[in-house]
Amino acid sequence: MPHLVHLVRNSTDPTLLDVIARQAADPTVRVSVVLLPGAGPGAGSLTGDVYRLIEDGTTSSGSAGSAGSSGDHRSLDHTQLLKLIFAADSVITW
Repeated sequence: MPHLVHLVRNSTDPTLLDVIARQAADPTVRVSVVLLPGAGPGAGSLTGDVYRLIEDGTTSSGSAGSAGSSGDHRSLDHTQLLKLIFAADSVITW
């Protein structure tokens, strides 16, 4: 199953939301979304596995799979982000 990772700076971009929704609707594709610092709240309409990259100087509240302090988005530190990127088949930046 192909794994697509989206690195997002503007979580309200309608094109971004449309592309991710279409990809996430395909059961043969795994979609992960990483909200970068300053990306906004995520608009609640992002689909797939949604993570929020924690900023430098803060600590992760646990592993990438645990709930973080960013609402319903899981926290991800820079080491976890690199692992996610290298495990992905494709990385898309927005």
